[in-house]
Amino acid sequence: MDDVTRAVARWDGIFAPNRIDGNFRNLWREWPSVTIPRTGRVLDLPAGATLSLPEQFRVGRRALDTRKHLATMRTSGLAVLHRGQLVFEDYGRGRDATDVSIVWSVSKSVTALLLGIAHGEGVLPDFDVPVTNYVPELVGSGYDGVNVQQVMDMLSGIQWREVYDDPTSEVVRSVTSFQLGAQDDFARQMIRARAPGSFHQYASIETHVLGWVLRRATGMPVAEYLATRLWDRLGVEGDMHVLIDRAGEPVVFGGMFMRLRDMARMGQMVLDGGCAPDGTRIVPASWLCCMAVPDRTPLMPGVGPPLAESTYGYKNQWWLPARQDGGDFAAIGIYGQFLYVNPAREVVIAMNAAYPNYTSDGPMRTLETLALFQQVSRQLTP
Repeated sequence: MDDVTRAVARWDGIFAPNRIDGNFRNLWREWPSVTIPRTGRVLDLPAGATLSLPEQFRVGRRALDTRKHLATMRTSGLAVLHRGQLVFEDYGRGRDATDVSIVWSVSKSVTALLLGIAHGEGVLPDFDVPVTNYVPELVGSGYDGVNVQQVMDMLSGIQWREVYDDPTSEVVRSVTSFQLGAQDDFARQMIRARAPGSFHQYASIETHVLGWVLRRATGMPVAEYLATRLWDRLGVEGDMHVLIDRAGEPVVFGGMFMRLRDMARMGQMVLDGGCAPDGTRIVPASWLCCMAVPDRTPLMPGVGPPLAESTYGYKNQWWLPARQDGGDFAAIGIYGQFLYVNPAREVVIAMNAAYPNYTSDGPMRTLETLALFQQVSRQLTP
């Protein structure tokens, strides 16, 4: 068995149904990773009136049983904040509040927050400039002629398939490359499939390119910038862990592990206009007011083919439900990771799960879970 075959087998092994729960909590111990330590004072999440989840929720004309849905998803953690207060928290599958879990592509939205911070600091003043201004190594690749904003919105036009159980897909080849080498090298291999800006297609490598831009713009390692600009200021309870490639670069498109409450804290900070509970400014309010507001047709909720591969909206590494409620948006990771924010109803919901059949019907389970979150939000703020 060659190195590539072994790397693909290691990737497939993460999702083995009998090991998936433990892998989602412990993979950072077994694969190369870096720790972003908790420092400073923990800012408590005040407890609010206890929420009872609805017995049922609706998805179109269907009524689903809430407990059955969460069990089907193999939910290991669910936390609900309303107006900054923790009104629901529950753990399962051998996990408690001190355990971290991988959040997969929720990491993308966290990375986008870092770019918003860099923009506020003036080191990334204009997103409408070519990525090659910051990363000249991408000249001649599929990213030549693509601007930073197009990468943020996944409008680059590169050739990509985000198919997690196909070893020939670009996303699995990307996972193989970070196990065996450097993601920078893999990004340089990307080729053009469409005109930049013409089609929204989800491509995990886009976030790695954003991390590369962030490194160059700030002159700091991504892990250091993440620690000093976000994690140290958020009032978190625990450490974050991030998978790294063989060159030591964090896997910012899907390698972050954190506690459930700390993920919820991040959502509350976004809801609070970029401030921690003690008033510490983390992300500029000017960035957050437009962060999840799509401004191009392929990014609009409900558009779908032929301008986008999904009917969800998208902007700056955040998803928008096809049918929005209260201006809601979400960070979504494979196999059941969610950070949901509903500004109008003042609700934040964080969830970790390990849904084993994700590659067969994951999009439907995602649709159902977002519908549940919307119903919970309406229940809390009619």
